[in-house]
Amino acid sequence: MVKRLTITIILAVIFAGLGHIYLGYKKRGIIILVVRVVIWVAVIWLVPFPIDWAVGPIIGGGFWIWQLIDVVRLFNKNKTINMHGQTQVELKKD
Repeated sequence: MVKRLTITIILAVIFAGLGHIYLGYKKRGIIILVVRVVIWVAVIWLVPFPIDWAVGPIIGGGFWIWQLIDVVRLFNKNKTINMHGQTQVELKKD
C-alpha cells in the first residue's frame, strides 16, 4: 500500500502518534500517543495555573514538533527503501 506524505502529516498534526501508526509503526505511534497524553495531564495537574500556560506549550509543543519531524524522517526512510526495491530486513543484512 502506498503511503502519502500529506496524509501522514495531517494525521500527525491532528494528534501525535497517528502518523506513525499510519506508516505502520504501531508500537512507536501508541507510545507517542500515550506520552503526549501524559505530558498534557501532568502539566494540568502538576503545574500551577498561570505558569501552565507557558510550560504546557513549551513541553507539549516541543514534543509535538519532534514527533512531526520524526514521522517525516520515517516516511522518507520508507520511501528510500521502497525506491531501491529492498526491504528493511535486506538492508539490515548489509
